[in-house]
Amino acid sequence: MDFVKLLLVKYFSETLGMRYVGESGGVVWFEEGLNRVAVLPYFAEVYEEAEVYKRVGELMGAAAAKVYLAVLPEASPFVDPRYFKNQGVGLVVVDPAKGPDGVEIKIFAKPRPAPAADLGRVAESLKASLAEHLDVQLKKLEASLYEKLRRYVDEKIEEMRRQILAPAGPEAAPKPPEAPPPAPPSSVADNEWVRILRSRRREG
Repeated sequence: MDFVKLLLVKYFSETLGMRYVGESGGVVWFEEGLNRVAVLPYFAEVYEEAEVYKRVGELMGAAAAKVYLAVLPEASPFVDPRYFKNQGVGLVVVDPAKGPDGVEIKIFAKPRPAPAADLGRVAESLKASLAEHLDVQLKKLEASLYEKLRRYVDEKIEEMRRQILAPAGPEAAPKPPEAPPPAPPSSVADNEWVRILRSRRREG
């Protein structure tokens, strides 16, 4: 990266507080929050008006929220400020002889509708935030369900333990033994008629 471009990057990064992203197709890219800013350096020894506006046309097609054309002081006579303002294109003049103090924004760029690429990045950011939120809520729900299940199991275990340790009911009193039926006469002597006959025999 040459000295003039370094001055440009330093100004946008340190003075304007943008984040340097890199270069692509000759365009220097920065990020301002969620918005992308494109800066097209056009540093030439000899400037031509047609080339200046050709670069402006290239910037108009950039997928950025703001676009700037960076030129040396020698390009100023070829710049129509009204055209730049109407198109929303910013103009940065870099004077290498003044070092870091030689970078100045002559025309500030106007915000443009967010390009599809930026909308996609916003959608991805929102999706990631939503996924993180859902993950936290699911973990809380899992913890709550686990605690309820643990309490339920503990209660059931305690209930079963009480049933096992509870004393058994009083046993039924044993029934008294039934009286045996009267035994039949064990001999002929126990027969009443036999005794009567014997007594008459003795009298005779």
